[in-house]
Amino acid sequence: MRRHAVLLLLIAFAVPRVGAEAQGNRRTNLTTTGFPVTATTTTPVDYDAGFVAIGSTGFTVDLRTNTGGGGFSPRVTTVRVRCGSPCPASGTLPVSGLEWRRADLGVWIPLTTAFAEVEARTATFNGTNDPWSNSIFWRYALTWAGTPPTAETQYYIEWELQVTAP
Repeated sequence: MRRHAVLLLLIAFAVPRVGAEAQGNRRTNLTTTGFPVTATTTTPVDYDAGFVAIGSTGFTVDLRTNTGGGGFSPRVTTVRVRCGSPCPASGTLPVSGLEWRRADLGVWIPLTTAFAEVEARTATFNGTNDPWSNSIFWRYALTWAGTPPTAETQYYIEWELQVTAP
């Protein structure tokens, strides 16, 4: 599990890599890219739209082996995301205002402190879905009455990779 921070003026900082390791030589890596995501200014147009876009991040799931065979295969690889504790890490904006969606889906999901599944795929070592990837878009919901233009808040974004046998 790796923590990334999103600081809103609506900003995100990240460490670029997470890995899950099991059974010696067999491992599956989750690599994240695109942090920090930031929105340093908001305009009346953003408030009228009800949100400010703060960028996108990507992740890649890659089945790996150091030596020998690929280990158990296929594997179910599940990527999850949440706001890490404390949430928010600083500032006064609520966690539920920060929203994410997968690039291939149109539904926005409010960030929470519980892990939410981003995507799960069955992957076969050096075969189907090895590697596989996707992107997440981020935005912050705005209201004229509830979001001061000078609000600055930082969020720690945590990623989780779960690898199981089907």
